[in-house]
Amino acid sequence: MLKLTHDDWAEIYYALESKLDELRQGRLGNELEKGEDKKWVLHLEAIKKLIGPDGSSAAFLGVASVK
Repeated sequence: MLKLTHDDWAEIYYALESKLDELRQGRLGNELEKGEDKKWVLHLEAIKKLIGPDGSSAAFLGVASVK
């Protein structure tokens, strides 16, 4: 099983935040299917919520618990 450190989870958290910022500002996404951007934002927000601020929840729970 893959083991990620708290720093690994924090990096994942901030990478998700960066992608969300770009989606919200219209710099990423599918111009042909506008609704897809909103779906991605909701999906990425759910992942961020699951792993917690700075990856704290995921680091505390462990990889197996957050799959």
